[in-house]
Amino acid sequence: MKHLINTFLVLCLFLVSCSQNSDEEWNSDTSNVPEVQTVGFRFTRASLETFAAHGITEIGIYVYLSDSLVYGENLPLNDGNLEVDVPLGERLQTFAVANADRLERTDSLSKVILYQDLQAQKEIYLSEVTEFMSDRTVSRVNLELKRIVGQATFQPAESGEDIAAITQFDRLNMVFTNVGIGYMVNTGECIQEDVEVSADLASGFSASVYSFPTTGQNSTGLDLIYIKDGQEVNRTKRVLDTNITFETSKHTVVSIPVLDESYLQESFTRNRILKTAINQGLTIKEYNF
Repeated sequence: MKHLINTFLVLCLFLVSCSQNSDEEWNSDTSNVPEVQTVGFRFTRASLETFAAHGITEIGIYVYLSDSLVYGENLPLNDGNLEVDVPLGERLQTFAVANADRLERTDSLSKVILYQDLQAQKEIYLSEVTEFMSDRTVSRVNLELKRIVGQATFQPAESGEDIAAITQFDRLNMVFTNVGIGYMVNTGECIQEDVEVSADLASGFSASVYSFPTTGQNSTGLDLIYIKDGQEVNRTKRVLDTNITFETSKHTVVSIPVLDESYLQESFTRNRILKTAINQGLTIKEYNF
């Protein structure tokens, strides 16, 4: 009997010990779960009006602790009332973006890059990188998104009647050199590539490209390629030195007489070549938009 009592006491002590260890492990696990705070993001009225005008229904929100990503998602606009869970009690940095094709290297604020969709040709909007504390006194972060691209357009200098009478080509390919296709959010540095767009008679042989700001980087030139029935029939002698520098919300319009053979490698007419200097007739105008 005494042996049974001792065995029972040992078993009870074992069960109590296991229960205590389990409680300690559970408490340890819960204590390691970081506390979070829900922060609202609000946008200025000007931003919301811009979103409505451009059919923007989704906003990318990115939040960083030091240089490391803690939140990064595209969210429905929801009338400009967005909420995000972030680590509590931290000094954080955030930015918002709309209409970008994609973001790369998002894990690091110092490396994150925006890219535009070259086919869609959309205006891209970006907020400044904004710092805030995720303590109980901060429930909302206000952001203003502004246009972060400029635009360049080529259009023939000829009149509409002359354009309609063109038979030498049926399509014009335009190669804009050194276009800003990517943008580093933290530094403003631009990634440049040549971009080719195409236009036919229906558009008046006119086309445009958007670009991130290229101030302090290589300027943009223009090369024209003349197409007839899918085949190249002519092109400019060299890249036209337009010296375009893209700036935010600046629209540059470049015009030349596309039938002026002094610009071209080959004569369309074969019986005459216009005796004009290579840059005579080239005009560049700048507007804000």
